[in-house]
Amino acid sequence: MPNHSVRTLLIACCVTALLAAAVVAGADEPSPQAKPTLANRLPAFHDLVRADAAPLAALPTQGDSLSLFKTVIGPQLGLNDVAMTLGAKGLTPAMSQELLIPDLTKSANELVRGLAAWQLTEAAKDSSISAGIEQRESLQRQIESQMTWLTEGTTLETPLRQLLALLKEFPTQEAAVPLQGTAAQIEAWAIDTVHREWFRLYNWKDQVRQQRGLTRLCGTWQWSIHNHQNHREEKTAVIFAPPGIASSTSPAEIIVLGDSVYLRWETRAGVQEDSLLFSGEGQRLEGTFVNTAGGWGSITGKRTATCVTDGGGKPAPSPRRQHH
Repeated sequence: MPNHSVRTLLIACCVTALLAAAVVAGADEPSPQAKPTLANRLPAFHDLVRADAAPLAALPTQGDSLSLFKTVIGPQLGLNDVAMTLGAKGLTPAMSQELLIPDLTKSANELVRGLAAWQLTEAAKDSSISAGIEQRESLQRQIESQMTWLTEGTTLETPLRQLLALLKEFPTQEAAVPLQGTAAQIEAWAIDTVHREWFRLYNWKDQVRQQRGLTRLCGTWQWSIHNHQNHREEKTAVIFAPPGIASSTSPAEIIVLGDSVYLRWETRAGVQEDSLLFSGEGQRLEGTFVNTAGGWGSITGKRTATCVTDGGGKPAPSPRRQHH
C-alpha cells in the first residue's frame, strides 16, 4: 500500500509538470496575428490608410485607382471577388452588364478616391507646427496634384484650397487649429464615401442575384386568386417592369432568391404579402397571399407575355394588385 501511494503521487507530479510545461510553451509561442477589424466587423479603414499611404498619395499621377483597387485595396478590404471580377478578361458586353461591371468600376474608383482623401487628412493632421518645411511642402505638392481628381463632382474644392493656403503660412500654434478643422471637413467626406462604397461593393453579389431575379420576373402574368376569407375567385393581370425601372403601382418590395419570390404590396387598404415559387421552367408562379384585412388564399400565375416596353421605350405601367 505505501508503495502504491508513492507511485500514485509520483505519477501525479509528473503529469502536473508536463501540463505546466505545455502551458509555458504555449505562452511563449506567438499567437497568429488577427486581421485588423473594427468591433462591428467592418475593415479597419484607418489602418489601411496608414499602411498604404504612399500609393494613395501618388494617385492619380503615378498610378491608377482601379489598378490599385484590384491588386491592393480590394483584397485588403475583403472584396476579393469584386477585385477578381474587375480584373477578368474577355467578358462579353452582356455578361458585363449582368455582373454590373460599370457600377462596380465606379464604386471601386470612388472608394479609392475616398481613401486617398482620408490619407491626405491624416498627413495634414500630422503636419503640426513641429513638422519640417520639407514635409509641409511635400503635402502642398500632393494637394496640388490631386486637386482636380478629388474635387471632380464633390464638395472638396473649398476645404482643399483652404488647407493648401494654411500649409503655406508660417506654422504657429494659432494656425494649427484652423488647419485641423479644415482637415476634419475633408475627413468627414472621405469617411462617408469610403463606408458607402464599401457597403455597395460588399453587397454586390446580392445586387446581381436580385437583378437576375427581377429580369426573370419581368413580363405580364395572368393570376388566378382564391380568397379563403370569402371564397371568391379573381383573375387579374400583373405586369412587372424591367430591373431598374420602378412604377408607382409596383410592389413596395420584391425579393427573388432562386425560385422563391416575395412580394409586398402597400396600399391604403393595408399591406399584403405574396409568397410564390417559379415552376414550369419559369413560366408559372404558384403560392399564397395574406393581407392585413384578414384575407388569405392561393395564387396561380401564368406568364402571358415576355418582358417588353411600350412604343416610347418605357415599360407599361404595373396595375395595382389587391385581393378582395
